Amino acid sequence: MTDRPLILVSNDDGIDADGLWALAEAMQSVGEVCVVAPAFEQSGMGTAFTLHRELQSQEARSRLPGVEAWQVDGTPTDAVIIGLRRHVPRRVSLVVSGVNPGPNLGADVIHSGTVGAAMQGHHRDLPAVAVSSLGRSPARLRAAASVGAGIAASLLASGERLFLNVNVPDRPSPELGQAVVTELAPRGVARLIEAETAEGLIRPRREYQMEGVEAASGSDVWAILQGKISVSPLETDLRARPETAEKARTILS
Repeated sequence: MTDRPLILVSNDDGIDADGLWALAEAMQSVGEVCVVAPAFEQSGMGTAFTLHRELQSQEARSRLPGVEAWQVDGTPTDAVIIGLRRHVPRRVSLVVSGVNPGPNLGADVIHSGTVGAAMQGHHRDLPAVAVSSLGRSPARLRAAASVGAGIAASLLASGERLFLNVNVPDRPSPELGQAVVTELAPRGVARLIEAETAEGLIRPRREYQMEGVEAASGSDVWAILQGKISVSPLETDLRARPETAEKARTILS
């Protein structure tokens, strides 16, 4: 039995996505890797999971020697849950998700399947990392995967069980700025555009627009605009702050 940490790698773009395999390959420098991902693209699914139909999980073709791969015909959340329950050979030390070809910044993390997949590890008291790249070329995806592996190694070495959302600028590796800890910007950079098909159906598509987005110093959008790697620690506690609860009491009084 190996004493290397076991890393579960998933994504929201599906088992055949180049970013997934770039991340899996990079993570081999950190530990043993097992890949469990959706069978098809599931972008924008957030933390959705499947309730009203059966799920199929089957072994998939792995691009990496010695790395087992599984595909689940469900959401990113389904893939991670089933992966942790059925397909890992021993206890997982870390869940990583990505590399997403496109940003997951600000409030957009609510809808992100990349972030949603990593969140399942966090919910199970595991350290978790979601990795996104503003660049989409194979070279940019590999660069982001390398960044993610470095952050993952540091996270494991620390012993902390943090949930980190990593965004990497669209720049060659030598031109990437330092990694900085950031807060989520109050707004995201994704916009849903509606187009109408010839049949009169609505077909939404997503566009990213960095210009005009609030980029206060210290936010993830600000870091990306500065060419820096954004590392945003996330928490999932939705309980209201005391001052918000007091406002609700005032309304009810």
